[in-house]
Amino acid sequence: MKVWKVVGPKTLSMEEEQGELRPDYVKVKISRLGLTGADLAVYEGQTDVPLPIIPGRIATGVISEVNPGSSFRKGERVLLSPYVKDKKGRLLTRGLDVDGYLADYVVLPESSVYALPESITEDMGVFAEYISIAAGLTDKLDLKHEQYVAILGANALGLIFAQLAIYYQAIPIIIDRSDKKLEEAAGFGIYYRINSSKQDAAKRIKQITCGKMADCTVFECRSSQQPQLAFSLTAEGGKVGIVGYDSFVSKLNADIAAIMGRPLSVVGINNGAQDMNAAINLLANDVVKVDNIADQTVDFLAAPDAFVLSRDSENNYLKILIKC
Repeated sequence: MKVWKVVGPKTLSMEEEQGELRPDYVKVKISRLGLTGADLAVYEGQTDVPLPIIPGRIATGVISEVNPGSSFRKGERVLLSPYVKDKKGRLLTRGLDVDGYLADYVVLPESSVYALPESITEDMGVFAEYISIAAGLTDKLDLKHEQYVAILGANALGLIFAQLAIYYQAIPIIIDRSDKKLEEAAGFGIYYRINSSKQDAAKRIKQITCGKMADCTVFECRSSQQPQLAFSLTAEGGKVGIVGYDSFVSKLNADIAAIMGRPLSVVGINNGAQDMNAAINLLANDVVKVDNIADQTVDFLAAPDAFVLSRDSENNYLKILIKC
């Protein structure tokens, strides 16, 4: 099996590894892998993740080898989970705590594999974790009919959460610094869009909501926005959801007086492990569309190029995939 490993800051090395098909394991030919901010942070040397490590937290593929009695069949299309539990039951993340999926083939436990419905393509499947995180946050915020929800960041996760808000008949207001990403948001049916580098976001939301401000606000830790903005956009007694899907996120500095003074309820979410099956159902039923979120695909042998492109993804790319 060919694998790419991060062996040092901004350094990837291709290596050959053997994969033993143990009982209750399957061998999978990787089809697509979606690069995440976590993968890029490991590549950039911004984490304390021990190296070398194979990056890539989520991927899709095709079963190439099974054991007798397996619940999967050869040739079946599958989604590979971003998570695995260790012997103590602790949740580990691929590409951070254990090796990820940037390989041509992988061998992994059947418990880490989900069958993909026919309606979900390999490209679509790599967004399942984002959908699972968004679904979990929707539950935590208890999003209701006709509530206004401000979303800081028109990145992949923000666009997906906004679509779920629309599905639950809430009214999303998406905020970003990139005109390109805000234009993409319009294509997903998001009517209210604010460029915070050109407009006063609080003033604009006050206009949209007729003075009451957002019932809920979502702050994604990689949104390039200031966390304090989330508190200032939220109505008195409202809810703020903070999403950081890595075990490491940049230190967030904000004045909690805004939370106490309003008062606001703050909830956090850092993984979507409990909602992966729900995410697959939402994709299969066309509740969430992800067709235009991946706007660049790089071949497996050119994987280092994908990491270089991702460094400029804040302005140019919503999501970069690797075709394995």
